Amino acid sequence: MSSQEQRTVLVIGSGPGIGNHVGATFAAQGFNRVILLARNAERIKKDKKDVESKSGRSGISVETIQADISNKAALKDALNQVEKVGGNIECVFFNAARILPAEILSEPVDTIEEDVNTTIIALYQVAQWAIPRLEALAASSSSVKPSLLVTNSFLAADPLPFLFSLSLVKAAQRNLVISLAKTFESKGIRVGLVTVGGAVAPENKHLNPTYIAEKIWGFFDQGKGLEVEIVE
Repeated sequence: MSSQEQRTVLVIGSGPGIGNHVGATFAAQGFNRVILLARNAERIKKDKKDVESKSGRSGISVETIQADISNKAALKDALNQVEKVGGNIECVFFNAARILPAEILSEPVDTIEEDVNTTIIALYQVAQWAIPRLEALAASSSSVKPSLLVTNSFLAADPLPFLFSLSLVKAAQRNLVISLAKTFESKGIRVGLVTVGGAVAPENKHLNPTYIAEKIWGFFDQGKGLEVEIVE
């Protein structure tokens, strides 16, 4: 791929933690378009500025789209907006989740349903949209790395009762990602897991947004492997 061609990363679930740092890191490494999608309209404006400043490069196009991805119709509209932005998406980074305490048997079913919609149904809907486009990109050039990368968690294997809702959806999400990887690897599409081994905070040595974003870039750039695990 020539340096003049458009390289685009779509970050679903942007925010001041992992999300906008991934956008900035991909931009710093040569991607010239970053699309940030998140629920909070005000925060995503700040994310745009952060990506532009942290990338260290001029001429980066940073687009923002506000949507509640737990709503299927809203997510469909958001993906249509992504389409209008133009350009081939080389990497879709799915980072959306609700990280909130939830007490077993006391948590309303509606809350669990929202977690399912945000973490599993939305990912499935994104995969339905993205996989055909990534497959077409893979067929068009041998130099691209069409990828769907998904932030997961140690909770998938070691659930915490006070985070039981997040734990259960992360387990199901991991299952979905592995199924997608097995299905589409032969078609030149990378589907991978970014397994984060704890709470993310700027003061952590490894579980900080900058380090995690760099590890995600390395995972993407190597172009192979199902999973990268990041622990403190």
